[in-house]
Amino acid sequence: MRKIILSLLILFICFFVGFNSVNAQDFADEYVIQNFESEVTIEKNTEVFVKETVTVNFPDPRHGIFRIIPVIYSARGRTIRTQLNVISVTNDDGVSYPYETSRLGKSIQVKIGDPDATVQGINIYVVTYKIKKILQRFEGYDEFYWNVTGSEWDTDILNAQVKVSSPYAAIIKVDCFAGSFGGSDKFCKNSFSGDSAYFNSTTELGSDRDFTIVVGFDKQSNLVFPSVLEAGVENFLDNWAYLPSVIPLVLMFMLWYKKGRDRRYISDTIYYTPEDKGERNVRIFEKNNIPFVYHPIEDLSPSEVGTIIDEKVDIQDVIAEITELARLGFLEIRKFEKKNLLGSKIDFAFIKTKITDDEEQKDKLKDYQKYLLNEVFRSTAVHRSVKKAEDFFKGSDIYLNEARKLLAKREYVLLSGLKNHFYEGLPVFKQKLYERLKTEGLFADNPEGTRLKWISIFILLDVIFGFLLFSFYGSTGNFGPIIALAIFSIPTLLFALSMPRRTAKGYSFFRQITGLKWYLSKGKWRHEQAEKKLFIEEILPLAISLGVINQLARDMKDLAIAPPSYFAGSSAALFASDFSTFRETSSKSFLSTPGGKWSGSSSWSGGSGFSGGSSGGGFGGGGGGSW
Repeated sequence: MRKIILSLLILFICFFVGFNSVNAQDFADEYVIQNFESEVTIEKNTEVFVKETVTVNFPDPRHGIFRIIPVIYSARGRTIRTQLNVISVTNDDGVSYPYETSRLGKSIQVKIGDPDATVQGINIYVVTYKIKKILQRFEGYDEFYWNVTGSEWDTDILNAQVKVSSPYAAIIKVDCFAGSFGGSDKFCKNSFSGDSAYFNSTTELGSDRDFTIVVGFDKQSNLVFPSVLEAGVENFLDNWAYLPSVIPLVLMFMLWYKKGRDRRYISDTIYYTPEDKGERNVRIFEKNNIPFVYHPIEDLSPSEVGTIIDEKVDIQDVIAEITELARLGFLEIRKFEKKNLLGSKIDFAFIKTKITDDEEQKDKLKDYQKYLLNEVFRSTAVHRSVKKAEDFFKGSDIYLNEARKLLAKREYVLLSGLKNHFYEGLPVFKQKLYERLKTEGLFADNPEGTRLKWISIFILLDVIFGFLLFSFYGSTGNFGPIIALAIFSIPTLLFALSMPRRTAKGYSFFRQITGLKWYLSKGKWRHEQAEKKLFIEEILPLAISLGVINQLARDMKDLAIAPPSYFAGSSAALFASDFSTFRETSSKSFLSTPGGKWSGSSSWSGGSGFSGGSSGGGFGGGGGGSW
């Protein structure tokens, strides 16, 4: 038993000693930066001379170290491309080390050492370089905001100190930050006197830990900054990508200015074609007097009126045109209401009249009107009995009997029955209406086709310039130009959408329509129309397409004007509410469809280090490692 215990004890001791030997060996393999000393001199022309003395202890043979220094900084939508020039790399006796520089993303890498030789133990590297465009100007002081060591090291920095001086400017304030990257910890000490400032870190630095200093110089100094013109040119060259971000907008505006503005007759006549048919483009922000129009506009249907005024066919234009077909006698609109203890349920019926299927009468309609009428009474939607109504009025005999009397031997379509079906015919109706407006010479081309063409061009422009700006972002980290492109894309798209062009004739009608809309919206007809009921009969479909139907319905209620004969089942008191329900229900039914579908990073914040500064902020930074 004693032998077993003794054997286990020996094994445990061997394992423990071996484990610690391995860890000791691993620790010995890790190199460390014992001291990082930096001397910074601000020269008269604001160039910054930096001398970094890095003391490194290599337990094992290594070729040397590399130092990564950021040269491109981006913050708050602004990019600064600094100019860095490595002057020398030596040891503490001034003997040169072999080194090579290379671009690494937004940084410069200085690789120090001989690939055919190794070093071990204590080695001192003195890296000297100059960097331009670092000093920033603020109200009351000029600022040097500098990340001394950087946080992208693969080892620890045990000590760090820096001296900043300039024989050309007095120092008026200083600050420092040391600790975790991005934090506001101040594990550091600072002091200044005259034209020199001194900083010491009181914590270990290196991996994810930075040492940043801020020095404020008196503006009454002998420092010579670039002129306003020079600074402006440099800023433009650093941030050139903002220019292509606005190019799509400029191009689209120019195209709209040349090809998208409406035409008009030189003459101010709008009610008929003038003898002098000279034309010109409508000027930007051109103001015209509102013409007095008190009646429906000759030869224009409600859907044409609605399309001319906003250059597109929308669902209100469809509802207006169906109402116009009712006014012309091709159908009757009737309200059905079922009341119960819980409230009421409303549906509407489109009922055929004597001329609905009269081809001779239908030939008087425009092609898109005829198509719309056929779509409303499509055979699959028409009911030749009261069965559908019976389902609606189930349990309400009074209303059912009334419906039977009204619908007996008459073909009809319930508005609810068009749900999930009527939408199929809308694209054809729109195209027929657009083509009619083009054929009648009111638009230079099909408005929808024109819009689609220019929207495609807008997308192409944004994609092309977007790729260019993403390339800029990849090299600078500045997302600002992409944001600018996105913002400018809004007016660019609006210009693309505004490319449909009214002809001179179409513009004359447009002005008449705006006059009629104003007349109806102000309720002028209440005092100026003697035959008010007849006026309402004719104007109601137009009021729908012009978007003033609510105002018109309220005026009708105030004057106790009975609803038009083609809108049955309502009253003067209830018409405003009933017609609002009709339009809302129609919109939903007509549009309803079936359901079922390592590079070295910089952290310049763009602002002052004295206001919201942090460890890792400012110019400089980066890091390094061994190889």
